[in-house]
Amino acid sequence: MQWQQPIELMYRNDEPYPGAQFHSHAFYEMYYFQEGECNYLIGDKLITLQPGDLILMHGMTLHCPNPAPHRPYIRTIIHMDPAYIHKVLQADTAAMLLKPFDELRNIRISLSPQDQAELETLLAEMNRLYSKTNEAGVRTAYNRFVMRVIELLHLIRDWCSEPVYEQGHRSQKEQHVQRVISYLEDHYLEEITLDHIASALHLTKPYLSNLFKDVTGTTVFKYLYNRRINQAKMMFRLEPRQSVSEVCRAVGFHHLAHFSRLFKTTVGASPETYRKQMLQLGPTGYNGGVYD
Repeated sequence: MQWQQPIELMYRNDEPYPGAQFHSHAFYEMYYFQEGECNYLIGDKLITLQPGDLILMHGMTLHCPNPAPHRPYIRTIIHMDPAYIHKVLQADTAAMLLKPFDELRNIRISLSPQDQAELETLLAEMNRLYSKTNEAGVRTAYNRFVMRVIELLHLIRDWCSEPVYEQGHRSQKEQHVQRVISYLEDHYLEEITLDHIASALHLTKPYLSNLFKDVTGTTVFKYLYNRRINQAKMMFRLEPRQSVSEVCRAVGFHHLAHFSRLFKTTVGASPETYRKQMLQLGPTGYNGGVYD
């Protein structure tokens, strides 16, 4: 996906989500869940969302929503390049406002009705200004939109000034799936079979497979392969001088052809193309979101 601006807004998006699609990007993300039913896989956590939940996502975290198909799925999403925040603010202020993303990383904040109302008023104003940026020659509106985003970051800092507690899972099924995800996070670099997982967690293979698909919308091995591909992306970004073969082995693949095929299908570019792009950009370069 290609980002056009360092901060982008998708306001009250109600487009149906076409199946479980894992993705990651270098941008930080603010995801506000407004209506529907949704289990959200973020990194090694499964989160059962409630309307009014705000998620803060750190860059390059693998994530995938699984909304209920029989309910409207309404969410507002803001993507933000942290380097841009450092550019427009003084260093200490930028660091302070990005601290919840950097330290809490992928956290869910369950907002009170009062905080939800304040956020939704701010988001509506942000959308009004952001919509004007599509008009030719309108830069002032985008600058005002950025100011509202900074106001939102101040709000988030206030909301995170008190300890943020993770809510427990609502059902035993979700608890089982969380155990599977945690196991995969600990062992994804190793040779893994469904037998290994089922034995370690004391579940039968059919129950394990069906349960994981039902709760997450994807299969165990699709999740595993996406986790490995995302790790490969991070390695290419941080150490682009490593060869494709080295990265392939380091993230748990044993066959280069299999790795290359999955990488291109998932990322949209071959591993070598992606590696060369990261080599040109450097580990902190901004690429406009291409292949992220």
